Amino acid sequence: MKPMTQIASRALSASLLACALALPGLAWAAGKKVLIITNRGCEEICRSFEQGLQSQGEINFIVRDIAGDTSKVPAIVNEARSMKVDLIATWGTGVTLAVIGKRDSVDAAKHVTDIPVVYLYVGNPVESGIAQDTTRSGRPNVAGANTSVPVDAQINLMQSYRAISRVGMIFNVDEPAAVLQAAAVRKQFEARKVPVISVELPKGPDGKADPASIEPGMDRLAQDKPDFIYHIGSSFTLAHAARISQAANERGIPIFTTFEPAYRKGSMLLGLTSPLSGIGQIGAYQAGQILFNGRKPGDLTSPTLSRHSVLINMNAARQLKSYPPMKLLQFAEITN
Repeated sequence: MKPMTQIASRALSASLLACALALPGLAWAAGKKVLIITNRGCEEICRSFEQGLQSQGEINFIVRDIAGDTSKVPAIVNEARSMKVDLIATWGTGVTLAVIGKRDSVDAAKHVTDIPVVYLYVGNPVESGIAQDTTRSGRPNVAGANTSVPVDAQINLMQSYRAISRVGMIFNVDEPAAVLQAAAVRKQFEARKVPVISVELPKGPDGKADPASIEPGMDRLAQDKPDFIYHIGSSFTLAHAARISQAANERGIPIFTTFEPAYRKGSMLLGLTSPLSGIGQIGAYQAGQILFNGRKPGDLTSPTLSRHSVLINMNAARQLKSYPPMKLLQFAEITN
């Protein structure tokens, strides 16, 4: 039977874990305490991070999910401090900003400045104010990776599928990360003389984007006949990926995405994505350097992924009557 000191906190029974959290005098299992804050459960990136870090030493994982509600983060941060965790891993731009704030507006009373933080799956760390530049975070307690697909590679793939004269975007404005990504994407395309038409989905009475606005928004976008819709990743567009892609396909507009979960959930024609497991492994490497090798987060460089996956959805291709060139079929992953 395994000794108790080798059992990670995720494997503890719910009642035992509750006791461990409620009684400060009760010793934790031996090993480092790592708190993972997720946005919609512990999915592939989170699991890969856990596995990669467990292979380096003894770890007690505590997972907290906010279910898309960043107002839950302050209580989780307080919990992390009370438990004296050794490291916090954050999933996504919204969670990360809620935990550490923007570089130029950190509030030490609200944001984490005294615990190492490794961010995972942040598409635009520089534009969002999380990192100083693409080589390092520029923050003493923060590390993370550049896991987004290079924009040049994205545009090259889109142009290899079909000629591009204009690109469309449709996104919700109630999530700051979506607004930031849309602005960054627009800047990149316009620098390459490709006009961008965007439709911002309005907020409903509850302050959140209304799914019923997707089809009317797509009608407005279709009037300008974009050659592709560039998918803006957010919790909203992921939750409604099937509805958004169906609306686009019905109007004869293909969607391009770098967001693999949305590609898998919807019927988007073309994707260029970073392997989700690779993102978790890079984060685990950085966390291991901090926890087991004494490295300071701010001294770590931001690694990048050198390999990406081309995804083509043949159901969408048939519906759009836009079939992929043979040269793409030679190395793309074909889905239906």
